[in-house]
Amino acid sequence: MALKTFGRRYGALVAVAAMVSLLAAPSAAALSDPAAGHSWSHRDSHVCSPSAGGQAACTSIARVLYRDGTAYYAPTVPDLRDGARAAASISFSAVGIRTAYGIVGQGDPSRVIAIVDAYDDPNASSHLTTYRSGESPQLPTMVPCTLNQLTGLTSTASNPCFTKVNQAGGTTLPSADSGWSNEIDLDLQAASAICPMCSILLLEANSSSFSDLGTAVTTASNTAHVLAISNSYGTQGDVAEILYPAWDNAAKKGIAVLASAGDWGYGTSFPASSSNVLGIGGTTLAVDGNTGVRTAETVWSSTGSGCSSYNGAPSWQVIPGSPCGTLKAVADISADADPNSGFQIYTTYSGITGWWIFGGTSLSSPLLGALYAMQGGYGGSLLAGQYAWASTTPYFDVTSGSNGTCSPSVMCTAGAGWDGPTGRGSIAVAASSPVLTTITVSPASASVQTGKTQQFTATGYDQNRVAMSPQPTFTWGVSVGGGTISAAGLFTAGSTAGGPFTVTAANGSVNGTAQVTVTSAPPDFSLSVSPTAQSVRRGNTATYTVTITPANGFSGSVTLSLTGQPSGSIVTFTANPATGTSTLTIRTQSTTSRRTYSLTIKGVSGSLSHTTSASLTVTR
Repeated sequence: MALKTFGRRYGALVAVAAMVSLLAAPSAAALSDPAAGHSWSHRDSHVCSPSAGGQAACTSIARVLYRDGTAYYAPTVPDLRDGARAAASISFSAVGIRTAYGIVGQGDPSRVIAIVDAYDDPNASSHLTTYRSGESPQLPTMVPCTLNQLTGLTSTASNPCFTKVNQAGGTTLPSADSGWSNEIDLDLQAASAICPMCSILLLEANSSSFSDLGTAVTTASNTAHVLAISNSYGTQGDVAEILYPAWDNAAKKGIAVLASAGDWGYGTSFPASSSNVLGIGGTTLAVDGNTGVRTAETVWSSTGSGCSSYNGAPSWQVIPGSPCGTLKAVADISADADPNSGFQIYTTYSGITGWWIFGGTSLSSPLLGALYAMQGGYGGSLLAGQYAWASTTPYFDVTSGSNGTCSPSVMCTAGAGWDGPTGRGSIAVAASSPVLTTITVSPASASVQTGKTQQFTATGYDQNRVAMSPQPTFTWGVSVGGGTISAAGLFTAGSTAGGPFTVTAANGSVNGTAQVTVTSAPPDFSLSVSPTAQSVRRGNTATYTVTITPANGFSGSVTLSLTGQPSGSIVTFTANPATGTSTLTIRTQSTTSRRTYSLTIKGVSGSLSHTTSASLTVTR
């Protein structure tokens, strides 16, 4: 959530966000219908049932608008916007949420956010397409793709892609569930809003059991290009991660694994409480009515927070005073979740397909997950949690609001610095100075014959997983016995086979490594000839000595041949030994043309072939 962002092509459109801000004063025509002359209200409802033992509940909350006591369904975005204004309910479009948080980056198709949910959303793709085309301006077209196609995307692909698989990565999908379908639509569309050019992988677990959801998380973590995994679900109460280690194991691979802190007020929720998972709290977001830029952010009163009862605090979570002792504290970071500053999505709710307002920490998790993906992730030696808690990471410090009563109060009441409901804070995009965090060495492994060379190169990446410019200077080294390496990374293998040896490129305390194995050169031979040039009168005989020199234990026989000699000449070689010399004679004719002939002597032994050259000048 370093919340530094990159790219300008889509982000330049944010400049017009004030014109579409939902907080801008409406015109009389806009409110003439449906708003004018009616009584408006709203009601919030969880879309998933409470979880039972070993099960998760999604954390989406639908906000239904009521006009004159009757539920109001919005067939278009303008209808939703007008109804929300009339009901004094703030909601954000894609441009609106990006403007509020100052996000201008767009990502690229090779950056993938994985969304893990339960059951099938049959309309996930079509609803996502409608959402992206219904935004103003439209989001870039997202094309359907297979899992193999998604993992093969490059940063230069024209369009991001979307694929939906089951928990194991297959195409046989689970049964559908209306509540989880709403959750899926929210997750996909929120992620699209933050990172319009990122590709999306949706993994649908067979059920809401942690066993099935964990399988989906593991599948996501093993999929190429996945930089973040968003989990918008949890329990009302804690669970020991030793029972369900998939989330912690995925986070240890360097992937940003995020989980909603819950929508039930003060109290912990799993998997947000898992040690290396980023627990995502919820806020209420306020913006300027003219510009759409954030003016304040406070604790959403229903967000979860607390100390885990079972799971240890990771080394990167350093909280002054350690209110949770050695146990994991929730939350780590936060973003908008309040349905009263909710997000506009296209979904089917209460049997009606149209535009709705949704909130819950199901919103804050994909918002931040997509931001991680857009920024390139924080893989390799740097865990997402380490980055989220790095002293150089910028945040918007949420300092007011609470989600209940607790002791110590920092666990449920916001204040300066870290607090339970919002963690280190919400999204901020102030650029921090690039800091070298990771070095990659290429090739990652190599096999080099004794005495031969291999060029290694190194690339340094900053805390945003962006290649640094200019690149730092690297100090090269290789483990004892392997050979030598120059200041430019050119490795020269030693005279003895062995390994693998470790090649290291370092800058200060940061280093990257590669492996090199030194192999013995295969048996071989070389040819030489003496003299390399001579003259004879035509009709006479020229004699050369061909020397065969073995290498690396060569012991085969060598067959010699000659090309380039004068036409009609008689050529002979003495016996062709494996080593030593052979005598080449060339008897010219009395009619041989007088000139210089370029001779090529070839030696063949099995698949080995070498040549050497000489010349013969024929005079009168």
